[in-house]
Amino acid sequence: MKAIGVVRSRPGGLVQPGQSGAVAEVVIDRSLAVALDGLDDFSHIIVVYWMHQAAPDGLSLKVHPHGRREYPLVGLFATRSPYRPNPVGVVMVRLIERRKNILVVEGLDALNGTPVIDIKPYIPQGDSVADAAVPPWIGEYYRVNRKLREIYRRLVDCYGPQHWWPADGPFEMMVGAILTQSAAWRNVEKAIANLRAGRLLLPQALRRLPTAELAGLIRPCGYYNAKALKLKYLAQWLGEACGDDLEKLFAVDTAALRRELLSVHGVGEETADSILLYAAKKPVFVIDAYTRRIIDRLGMTPRAKGYAAYQSFFMDNLPADCGMFQEYHALLVRLAKEVCRRRPLCRSCCLGDICPSRTGCWA
Repeated sequence: MKAIGVVRSRPGGLVQPGQSGAVAEVVIDRSLAVALDGLDDFSHIIVVYWMHQAAPDGLSLKVHPHGRREYPLVGLFATRSPYRPNPVGVVMVRLIERRKNILVVEGLDALNGTPVIDIKPYIPQGDSVADAAVPPWIGEYYRVNRKLREIYRRLVDCYGPQHWWPADGPFEMMVGAILTQSAAWRNVEKAIANLRAGRLLLPQALRRLPTAELAGLIRPCGYYNAKALKLKYLAQWLGEACGDDLEKLFAVDTAALRRELLSVHGVGEETADSILLYAAKKPVFVIDAYTRRIIDRLGMTPRAKGYAAYQSFFMDNLPADCGMFQEYHALLVRLAKEVCRRRPLCRSCCLGDICPSRTGCWA
């Protein structure tokens, strides 16, 4: 068996099946280009590929689907897990266009550089089964998946893209993540403006600045003495961990980088994940009080409690897409601030008709 082509997407990018607007290219070997003749008469194709980065070591023959223990323990071959004896991936995608030996497709769940083994046309009369049966956990997974996607679609339609995080560069974003703890963003902006005016938005500049002077500059955001110490610890850690080279820092594996961030004084889970998502561009979903409030009111509270349970709820049921996670989190914050308040304004809510908590709302 040999590859007939390769997936080409954004470096390190990963697209999940059905992810709207996520486009990649399948570049077929030029010697096989004529074998694609007639393929562009089909709207959808099946791509067979080799998940070359799936680690075969320590293979488990029985797993909980999607790593969720509330789902039953089943045999590996009853799942779509990439960690299998022969890591072959199969996905149906929409064919947008063919350019000679290049197929532009939407919904390909493969890493940039993934070897492609085969291409087949999708034929509804032969490939679709009307009376197919699946176990209950499959139905539950797709029910939650569809609802989370519907919530996201409605939020985007209502508010449009939020383009978070509002910062000039990753270090300023990290500073903002510390300053916004228990503070309104308008006050954080005043503190950041003071730092920017003093040309202090550099790790080395914050290390040199006396703590008392730093506290005075960030006074508008509240808890300024404690936050000044947190910024000093952050700046010190950056110097020790990567020599202030954020590009080098963000190249670290997501789980390892998260552990490192959590070891820094003043960096909790929400702050660490905000840095991972908005500064390091890692697909990690940020959980805050606003998100919990909305999810609870929608009747989708996870069975387990705590930060990790809410985070897994999103990350287990949505594609691992950094851009989507950024917008989703920002949109939930906006909804909570403007509509889904402590006293909710349900008549103004774009999710009102799918929210079981709507009865008894204040307006």
